[in-house]
Amino acid sequence: MADAHDVPLKIHNESVIESNLVIYPFTRLGEETFISGPLIKEHGIEKHLENVRTLKTKDTDILLCTTMKSGTHWCHEILSMLLSQSLEYNTKGVLHHMLLDFAAYFMDKLDEVDDPRLFTTHLPLHHLPIHHVKNGNKIIYLNRNPKDRWASNYTFLHGKLGIPDWTWNEFFDNMILKDDLQGGWFNFTREFEKAAQIKTANILPVKYEDLKLHPFSTIKKMAEFINVSHTDDFIREIIEKCSFDNIKKNKYDSTRIIDPKHESTLFRKGIIGDWKNWFTVAQNEKFDEIYREEMKNCNVDFIYEC
Repeated sequence: MADAHDVPLKIHNESVIESNLVIYPFTRLGEETFISGPLIKEHGIEKHLENVRTLKTKDTDILLCTTMKSGTHWCHEILSMLLSQSLEYNTKGVLHHMLLDFAAYFMDKLDEVDDPRLFTTHLPLHHLPIHHVKNGNKIIYLNRNPKDRWASNYTFLHGKLGIPDWTWNEFFDNMILKDDLQGGWFNFTREFEKAAQIKTANILPVKYEDLKLHPFSTIKKMAEFINVSHTDDFIREIIEKCSFDNIKKNKYDSTRIIDPKHESTLFRKGIIGDWKNWFTVAQNEKFDEIYREEMKNCNVDFIYEC
């Protein structure tokens, strides 16, 4: 395996993204902004999203749909072990396992990927492959309490190539209050919660906090949903292999390409309640006010401390 610090990253030995990838300013389409690479910008974000929506997935394909910093890499590792029926870490990283947000870089390689294929995305429901949603193919929807998620986003994005050197207060004003990245957390959550409730898509909702506090029952539910063999001992072994400390030590971090020193900042604390170290009293009250208004017709609860 190539050293984790090597750049550019490769898929099937072909360079797909150059090193020193500057991700800001984000690419805008209407009221939404997206993280994109040079190839996507070259062809246009609208064309890229259209290609994702018209992607013909297989009945055996699985989509892992998450908002940024909601445990994507963690859940992806768990699913990879369940699907492969092994305890080997996926050393290629999420980008190499079909992150739809960067589909332009691997679309022509999909036929080379063994079934069942696991796609990952931070895109909202209305940008997902139409064929996959309408056919009732499997979607695992992973979410996290938005306060911890935003605190994690700040520490992850801070210092990345092109990102303004915002203080937390500036990040709160420019990112959290605007909430438009990858379509926005509120929009993302409302769409998926509604679709899961009225069953317009085959969705298994999973929460970061449940994976953290109740890993056995949550992973068992995931295994049953994707219809894979699983013994209690196998699930316990996955829990151990995918503990935060083990993941932080062993998981390949493809996001190094947006760090100026190509260092890994993907895994930090992995706890519930770290938001209290960031949100001021006034910011917390402001966010709660916005949350109540945005989510007044959405029946979903999150754990904010434990």
